[in-house]
Amino acid sequence: MSIAQRADSPPSPPQILFDEGDVERQLLWHRNRLQSRLDSHQRRIVADLARSHRSDLYKLSAVRVVGGHHTRPEFLSELFRPLLADGRERTLPQILECSDEIHDRLAKLGIFSHLNMSLSANRDDPQGIEALVKVVERGRFFMKTSTDVGNGEGALTGVVRARNICGRADVLEASVGLGNKTRASCQLRAEAPLWAARARGELAANASERDLSGFASCNETVKGLTTKLKTETSYGAHELSYELATRSIGSLLPGASDSIRKIAAAGPNLRSAISLSWSRDTRDQTVFPTQGSLLKLVQEYAGLFGQANYLKTTVESAISRPLFNTPATVSLGFQGGFIHPLGGKEAPFNDRFQLGGPTNVRMFQMNSLGPKDRNDYLGGEKYWASGLSVLAPVPSKPEWPLKLHGFINAGSLFNDWQTLKTQTPSIAVGIGLVGSIQDVRVEANVGMPLAAQKSDGARRGLQVGLGIGFLS
Repeated sequence: MSIAQRADSPPSPPQILFDEGDVERQLLWHRNRLQSRLDSHQRRIVADLARSHRSDLYKLSAVRVVGGHHTRPEFLSELFRPLLADGRERTLPQILECSDEIHDRLAKLGIFSHLNMSLSANRDDPQGIEALVKVVERGRFFMKTSTDVGNGEGALTGVVRARNICGRADVLEASVGLGNKTRASCQLRAEAPLWAARARGELAANASERDLSGFASCNETVKGLTTKLKTETSYGAHELSYELATRSIGSLLPGASDSIRKIAAAGPNLRSAISLSWSRDTRDQTVFPTQGSLLKLVQEYAGLFGQANYLKTTVESAISRPLFNTPATVSLGFQGGFIHPLGGKEAPFNDRFQLGGPTNVRMFQMNSLGPKDRNDYLGGEKYWASGLSVLAPVPSKPEWPLKLHGFINAGSLFNDWQTLKTQTPSIAVGIGLVGSIQDVRVEANVGMPLAAQKSDGARRGLQVGLGIGFLS
């Protein structure tokens, strides 16, 4: 080829080289963008159709599920019967609301990996509309091992799960764990939906051995049965549970206090308790919430039979808001609870509240607030804790997964109300960095206590915390 020919030929387009990871990210980004546009276009078409036929009346005559090979048809019929039994006429927007409810009910079962819903006219009824749902079932058997970190504890866990064995969205699960604090644990759990999937029932048997030597010179062994009934409404999540468990204190260290030795000498402690909880969580996320609130209330009665006999109430709340017009977020949290012993007895050591540590009142050792005998923290029957924190991006590095963190925490753990009036709460302040590993929050803080009791396990300098739930 001559120089003239080379000059006349069109220039070759510039080449942009991507590594394999970049190509996958680009494809995923374009795929998500295209799907978002298609969904938006479909929503506009459906909205226009609903507006033009908003006065016409139709009946939802049938719901057909295709692809549920291991799911019993009678179970699906129970699921949709409340929507089909009345046979009343509905407007098109109401029909669309029913289709959304059908989609949500199927999605909450947790047995389908893919759901695709469409509406079509009923050939035999000019006013009838049929809902067709194409589903792809999840695998029925699942096994995994994982390293779990949370609430200051690390554990190696193995789980075997069988799903939808009876064709009613049931779950049978067995798990075994080994950890640095929970030395060994095992659980067998069965779960299934009830009342057209408006609630879920759960039955579990478990056993565990926990090392409490971080704050008390002993180990705790627990063996028990638990049954739960859970449901969600527009007002929040509700749970009714009953637990029957035997707890033993043993493996005492040579320096165990007289209080711990007395508890261990009393032998196994039987607990028969019923509890009712309610929670409402509107936070946009749990690790780094930027807005929303959480409120949780738990009421428990122990004493149907056994040694434990008390009433127990706990409350947990949190609220997060953007700090003015900045990317920073301010969060305020409060926790509290009290135990009212019945029958003239103190609450068992196993059921008392514990306070202190990187997940609640920071800059104190784990569970190192409240009544103490020698080197053993005995817990308390009443407590409160509050925290104020600010999260902000690292300056000039807003894309970093780490955030700057500043906090002030305060709390108190005691046995009688008179102590609340006379005792100064334990208070700490500090700053640090916060990150996340999946749903686990990781903190590295530097701080100091501003106020503490002589018996508190106060600490200065660096404190690392890992957990799912933090005070604030």
